[in-house]
Amino acid sequence: METREFIDKCVNHGYEWAEGECNGKQGYFVRSQRLDSKVHFTTEAIEKNDWGILNRGVIQGKDVYHMTRVVGYYSKVHNWNKSKLGELADRRKGTYAIN
Repeated sequence: METREFIDKCVNHGYEWAEGECNGKQGYFVRSQRLDSKVHFTTEAIEKNDWGILNRGVIQGKDVYHMTRVVGYYSKVHNWNKSKLGELADRRKGTYAIN
């Protein structure tokens, strides 16, 4: 994808953009206010990838939650304490049935 096309797509999707450097590499910062996310794309990455792949980097923001089912209800995992996260990691998946 060409850089100009990338910038036009960012504008069309309501993203803010600015040219800048990150970790010594020139590129473009793209920000989504709705998701409160900001991503840096190098010119090389823009040229090698299509919009579908590049857009995934911007849209992955705070709308994504890890949820799990606990005793009949769903709970967001991001606010769990260290002990509860440990219990989640120790759980085993299985096939359960009532006979």
